[in-house]
Amino acid sequence: MKEKMSSLATVFSAFVMSGCCLGPLILIPLGLTGFAGTLAIFATKFQSVLMIITVVLLAISFYYVYGRQCKKKSTIITLWISTVLVLGMFTYTLLAKGYV
Repeated sequence: MKEKMSSLATVFSAFVMSGCCLGPLILIPLGLTGFAGTLAIFATKFQSVLMIITVVLLAISFYYVYGRQCKKKSTIITLWISTVLVLGMFTYTLLAKGYV
């Protein structure tokens, strides 16, 4: 259970980290304009800290799954899906900022 919770926390922190660019695209069509603006301001201020937190949570997830020899296939699939989502959010954020 810890493995899935850490994977979900990783995806959540990556979403908050990329909130300056990705958040408005998702939240504004849902009618959450105020929340999208708040998330964009928060994410821009603390983006580097949130990137570090995301990487640390991802490392903890990998430790829970592979360091403790977790054999549950659903947990391994959840970990790799969250890793792909995090890498996608990192790539999108870096492209939007013009670093790549």
